[in-house]
Amino acid sequence: MAKKYSGKRIIKAGEELRDLSEKQSDEAFQETFDVLSYWRFSHEQPLEAALALTKEVVLKKDKTAIFAKRLKRHVSIFRKLIRFEKMNLKNMQDIGGCRAVVSNEKKLRQAVRELRKRPEFRAADGTYRFKDYIKKPKVDGYRSYHLVGKFKDSENNLKNIEIQIRTRIQHYWATALEIVDLYTDQALKSNQGDEDWKSFFIEVGKQLAILDSIHLFDTLDSNGKFAKYQEKLGEKNEYIDSCKEVKRLLKKLKVKRKLEAFAGSLNIVDERLDKSPGAGYVLLRINTTKGEVMSRLFSKEDSEKAESEYVELEKEATQSDGLVVALVSSSAVGGVREAYPNYFADSSEFMKFIDMVSKVKT
Repeated sequence: MAKKYSGKRIIKAGEELRDLSEKQSDEAFQETFDVLSYWRFSHEQPLEAALALTKEVVLKKDKTAIFAKRLKRHVSIFRKLIRFEKMNLKNMQDIGGCRAVVSNEKKLRQAVRELRKRPEFRAADGTYRFKDYIKKPKVDGYRSYHLVGKFKDSENNLKNIEIQIRTRIQHYWATALEIVDLYTDQALKSNQGDEDWKSFFIEVGKQLAILDSIHLFDTLDSNGKFAKYQEKLGEKNEYIDSCKEVKRLLKKLKVKRKLEAFAGSLNIVDERLDKSPGAGYVLLRINTTKGEVMSRLFSKEDSEKAESEYVELEKEATQSDGLVVALVSSSAVGGVREAYPNYFADSSEFMKFIDMVSKVKT
């Protein structure tokens, strides 16, 4: 990067981001984003190392795993700073994050056990930082397993990188919630928004957790899946009650119609995303008002240029309603759309599970 910033300046930039309600001058606003860009981009090399290690470990357990990486979006950083008053930008542990999506929870647990053995995830006292959101889901119903490791940047400084391991079912749930957030301008991911939508995702999360608990569920055909699901529902009254609530909210919120409308409204301008680009980055510009997704591809060598253009678009997004931007890895195993379906309003896999819930006679 052309200019470096001290730890104190990075912390101050976080405070400025947190308090954007106070009108900054254009010059001060630009500098805040420049600091954010510097700090975020300094995580790129550690993030590459974390993704490589994650692939090495996970692919030994699940050859069909999907991988993705990302540097945290400005709006997500801003919301996190607002939610956690004592957090500062310099200590935020998920500025850089990568994800592995595996077939089932058994493979997830196997991968986690192997990752925890690696020195990158171990502190000097032998402990490691993790959040098991499968055993203890978040309030909104989110389920996944998070590990935080330390990886070296270009100057041999250690940076925090968060690794998320999800099952495919957990991934489809998270994708659907993010789609609703993006296209209804809510913040359900931060437990803010319409109460019915919040209840819907909490209860759907419970139903999908039931599916994840079924042995070899991912290997069954559609009839077998439905039969095992019905059988599992009969084990506890609370499972049935939750299923009834999902069905009630499906009708009230017109969930299926809305999710189909979000996907149907989008015009994917760059069809090159359907092909498999080489290692690099895709800068996505999503206009939810116009229903348009535009993209630009960057090579791995142009990472600094990609980050620079990303920041300029983020500045524009702060002034524009309905504009969402993201810089994602173009070499995502499984393809850009499969790794990041939320940006393309693709909830088709989620809807398969919703249809299964709908068919249950309660």
